[in-house]
Amino acid sequence: MARVARRRDAPRLRPGVLAAAMCLLAGAASAQTEGAPGSGGCAAYESEFPALAGLTEAAAVAAIERMPGIRTLRVAGPGAPMTRDYRPERATLLLRDGRVDRVLCG
Repeated sequence: MARVARRRDAPRLRPGVLAAAMCLLAGAASAQTEGAPGSGGCAAYESEFPALAGLTEAAAVAAIERMPGIRTLRVAGPGAPMTRDYRPERATLLLRDGRVDRVLCG
């Protein structure tokens, strides 16, 4: 069996570095395919969101469930912690005193 000689000064790629590079490339590819803000999904319904202000949570949820581009709905009150990542298919209901204050995309 032949033995492969390796130079001692040759750079060595570590598994962790390779895995990190692959994750970065995969994230960049998915970010390109998701679409930019305003390109469909939740953004297609933004003009309808002001009409939801003042509704109860249940009524607003029912209205948003009839919007096919929105696949995820997040409900939060004032000061609630939320992630800041953008998801084109997600809408966020911001409630104040049990009523819808605002609806946001992302």
